[in-house]
Formats: sequence, C-alpha cells, structure tokens
Amino acid sequence: MSLSNNPEFGTQSPDEIEIDPAKRRRSRITLIGILLVFAIPLGLASIWLHLVRSSGGELGDTSRGELIRPAVPLEAFSLNTAEGAFELDTVQGIWTLMYLPEGECADTCEQNLYHMRQVRLALNHRMDRVQRAVLMRSEGQLSTRLIEEHPGLLVASGSALELQNLIDQVSQAQADMPVMNDAIYLIDPFGNLMMRFSPELSPKSMLKDVKHLLKVSRIG
Repeated sequence: MSLSNNPEFGTQSPDEIEIDPAKRRRSRITLIGILLVFAIPLGLASIWLHLVRSSGGELGDTSRGELIRPAVPLEAFSLNTAEGAFELDTVQGIWTLMYLPEGECADTCEQNLYHMRQVRLALNHRMDRVQRAVLMRSEGQLSTRLIEEHPGLLVASGSALELQNLIDQVSQAQADMPVMNDAIYLIDPFGNLMMRFSPELSPKSMLKDVKHLLKVSRIG
C-alpha cells in the first residue's frame, strides 16, 4: 500500500507533503556554504591569473609591488579606532592598504601615509572600494596634526597582546621573503594579505598595481 492511499496519511500526494521551513532554510544555507567553499578559491585564482597575464608576468619584480605567494588569510584580531572596531570583518568586502610603522612617525612614515592617501584619491570613482589603515603601536605614535591631515584613515590600536597578534600574522605571511621595513600592505576583500609595497616605490607604481587589481576583479 502506498503512503498516499494509506488512511493514516490521508490522500496527500508526495508533492503536497509540507516541508519544514526551518529544515529548508538550513538546507539552503548548507548549499550556499558548499558553493562558497569552491567559489572563493576559484575567484582568487582568476584574479591572480588576470593580474599576472595582463602585467606580462612582470608584477612582483622590484619596480612594482611584491606579491605574497600564496596570499595568506588573516585570522581573527580585535583592535579599535575612533570610528569603532577594527577587526577581521573590517577588512572583508573592501580592499585595504595597511601600514604598520615602528617608533615615532617620522619622514618615511609620513611619506607612506601621504602615498596611501594620494593613491586612493587617484582612483577617482573607484576610491570607495579601498580603505586605509595604520596600526598605532603606542599612544601618541601619530600626532594629532598628522591624523587630521588624513581624513578617513583608520588609526587602529589596542592591547599589547592584540597588537602583537596582528603584527605576528603579517610577519609570518612574509617569512620566506626578504626583510622589508616600513612596507605598505594590501589586503584583498576576502581578508587575505596578498601584496606589499616598498617605501621606495613610487606612488605611481603603487597606483598602477591597485588600479589593475580593481579593474580585473569585481570583488570589493
């Protein structure tokens, strides 16, 4: 006897049996999660492929920014800015230029902050896809005057433990690369540390790399 003819189940056809909405929602979330697991690596691979192909294989040499290979996903961190929390969610969904100065913000530090600002402004209609962040390791490391000169700059600080957590992640990501002091780092919208720029690099070269990434990718 079929279920549809069984008096205990009434005369409903299989198509008429109601599915629990909560179960249906969980199934959809699971399916979306599975798709993202495969889609994100493919999306990143596509970005890398377009980036290297269209640069003629030159991206990453001494005249341009250096790719961190492979890109390293940042792990959870928790810092603060005047605007609110600065954490992993803050650097996801948008491209981030991040600078970690050591000691007092002197000539090189001021130059890097200026270059970050000018590169973003030069992106014109794409500038909203990029944010700037600086990690302040000690109180007063950046003067009030300097912060006021860079509106929109995320000035992040926090406990010694949380600061070191993020600093260590950046150091480990480039452990196999030559030491580069005062580098500016680029984080992609997936939260991956993917490139670094030397302080000696011209802002035009940095702009060229960032522009190229925004052009070949639809993320962020």
